Amino acid sequence: MKINYLMNTILKKVLNMFKQIAVCLILSIAFGACNEQEKKENLEAIIDRKKIDAVFNKDVSKLLLDHLYVVVDSITHERLIRNNQLKNTYASLDLGLPDFAPVHNKASTCYLRGHHHYIEILGPKNSYNEPVGKSGIGFSLKNNNEHFHLGVKPKLKSPTDSFLYATETVQMPLGNHKHTWFKAFYTPSTGTALHTWYGFYNPVFLNNLQGKRHVTYSREAFLKPTYTEQKLFNGIKEIYLSCTPEDYQRVTQELRHLGCKLLEKKGNILTIAAGDITINIKPSNQVEYSRITKIICRLNDKDNSTTQLGNLTITNQGNESIWNFDELHKNNF
Repeated sequence: MKINYLMNTILKKVLNMFKQIAVCLILSIAFGACNEQEKKENLEAIIDRKKIDAVFNKDVSKLLLDHLYVVVDSITHERLIRNNQLKNTYASLDLGLPDFAPVHNKASTCYLRGHHHYIEILGPKNSYNEPVGKSGIGFSLKNNNEHFHLGVKPKLKSPTDSFLYATETVQMPLGNHKHTWFKAFYTPSTGTALHTWYGFYNPVFLNNLQGKRHVTYSREAFLKPTYTEQKLFNGIKEIYLSCTPEDYQRVTQELRHLGCKLLEKKGNILTIAAGDITINIKPSNQVEYSRITKIICRLNDKDNSTTQLGNLTITNQGNESIWNFDELHKNNF
C-alpha cells in the first residue's frame, strides 16, 4: 500500500510538471506570435508612412542658411573695415577665398565668419558692381543619402515650373585649376534688389581647399579655419525683410516649396522657420526695392554695447546682436 501511495504521489508530481511545461510552451508561442505580429504591424506602418510621404512629396531637400550679403555705402564700409575693436572682439574678418587673407584698408569686400554662417559686406566699389542697398541670402541644400553631382536637383514639397528652375554652377580657382564649389538654384527676378539662391555644395571643393578629405560638405568645415569662439559673433538667428509685392510672393513661395514651416501670420507679415534661422517678411507698396532691414545674431558671450559704423548700427544685448540697416536705406535713397 505504501508503495502504491508513493507511486501515485510521484505520478501526480510528474503530471503537474508536464502541465507547467505545456503552459510555458503555449505562452511562449503566443508571446512570439504577438511579437511577430507587432513587428509586422510596425513594418506595415513604416511602409505606409513611406507611401504617404511619396504621395505628398514630404522628402524635401534639407535647408540651412549659408550666408547673406549687403552692399553698404562708402562711409559705412570704410568705418567697418577700419574698426579695430570689431576685428579684435566681434568677429574674424577676412578677404575671402582662396586664402582668407586679413582685411586691409583698401578692401572692397569683407567677410565676418561665424560657426555656421557668415556675413558678406560689400562696399560701393565692389568687384561685382552691385549697387548700394542691394542684398542677398544664400541657403545650402542637401538631399537625403545623395552625394553631390552636377545633375542634382532640389526635392520640393510640390512640383513647380515657376520657382527655383534656373541654375548656376559656381567654380572657384584654387591653384592652377577651377574647382566646382556649388550648384545653385534660383528664381529669375528681373530688377530685384534682393537675391535668394539655394545651393548644393561639393565636398571635393573642401578637399582641394583644405588639403584633407571630406565625405560631406558642411558649413562648419568650411568656416573652421577662420572662425574663433573667443570672439563674439556665433551666427545668424533671424532676418527681417521688407519686400515689394513681387519679391514677397517669390521668396515666400520658394520657402513654401522647400517645406519651410509658417510660424506666425499677422496680416501679411509672415514669420517662417527657414532651416536653422527665422525669416520675418512683410510686403510693402511704399519701398522702391526689397531689402534686409535687420538681422539678429547669436553671440558666444554676453555683451552690452553699441557700435555705430556710418549708417549701420550694431547693438549687443546679452547673447544677441542686432544689426539695423534702416539708416543705410534711408540716407542713400
